[in-house]
Amino acid sequence: MHRLPLFLFVLLFAALAVMDASAQSGIDEVLTWRSYSAERSARVRVFDSGDSRRLHTVVIEEANDNAGGPVTDEARYVAETIGRTFGFDPVDAFFVFRFEVGSATGASAGNKILLLRVTFRRGATGELGAPSWRVISAETLSDLTDRAL
Repeated sequence: MHRLPLFLFVLLFAALAVMDASAQSGIDEVLTWRSYSAERSARVRVFDSGDSRRLHTVVIEEANDNAGGPVTDEARYVAETIGRTFGFDPVDAFFVFRFEVGSATGASAGNKILLLRVTFRRGATGELGAPSWRVISAETLSDLTDRAL
């Protein structure tokens, strides 16, 4: 008789542990797309944000060998592609473009990190609107992803 509540407690604890592990694991992939100028790629990591307005935080790190301008020139297209690929609306996410300043020039360790948080809204036509940009700190990124990056 007393085993059923104990079994349910153990089952609930195991389910919560699995849910917590899956929420923390996120997605970590290199995404490749074709732009007008060349094939581009970026490392994409998706985390649960813990924010009820924006459910996901997407961290994007451009590959150093990408041809053309910075990936931020295609922010709207990149956000749409990431949303389609991973199954969410870009309006429901924070996008953080992470740049290691000096990495493109081969500077030594200790490079500065530039973090640009981007959000989107949909216009009256349903199209993804222009991005809203904000420079954020490493601490803010840690809050958005629940880890230091």
